[in-house]
Amino acid sequence: MTTQTVSSRIDAKVAERAMLSHPFYQAWTEGRLPLDTLRAYSRQYFHHVEAFPRAVSAVHSACPDRDGRRMLAENLAEEEGLEAGKQDHASLWLMFACGLGEGETAVRGQKLNPETLALITTFRALTKRSYASGLGALYAYESQFPGVASAKIEGLIERYDIKDEETLRFFRVHESADVEHSQVCRQLLDRLPQGEREEAVAAGEELAGALWNFLSGVEREAELVLQ
Repeated sequence: MTTQTVSSRIDAKVAERAMLSHPFYQAWTEGRLPLDTLRAYSRQYFHHVEAFPRAVSAVHSACPDRDGRRMLAENLAEEEGLEAGKQDHASLWLMFACGLGEGETAVRGQKLNPETLALITTFRALTKRSYASGLGALYAYESQFPGVASAKIEGLIERYDIKDEETLRFFRVHESADVEHSQVCRQLLDRLPQGEREEAVAAGEELAGALWNFLSGVEREAELVLQ
């Protein structure tokens, strides 16, 4: 019998709560969401994007081997816009929100839904708990994002006639960057000692659930507004 790798086990858990399977994302892809709902989503999700580098930093600092730290440091540098000619990803998200008609003050001052707060705190807790836990959570997020980014680009262009490249840039960057980032996480996960693998899988499953619940929270608030 073939033994499953840690990353393939997390893939299976993520597939049960994949972001692209959520009704909110499906409605976006199909162009059924009002622009006001996309604006509300952009205000909520910004705070996760802004907090995300701290999660990467925690995994990097806990990584026990030099090669792993180097690979994670490259991921962190890209998130923070430390490479020449690159922008930090929170700024890229603000460009998306502003392209939808939002203002930076409104985005930064948004009161967060309970599910948004739970996503941020869950990610932070998992990445602080242990290296294995943080790596599993990081992989559960970054392994999904290339597909999510491609679907968002297509939906924005085809369904909402949003073609401005500044507005789309966050998704353009993640369409390719997170392919490499998730490959790094996959390599590191599959090198984990036997005794740390279950914790990584459990963390990946927990983070996938937090992402799903975040989308449910945005969907709930949109329905309340529409009623």
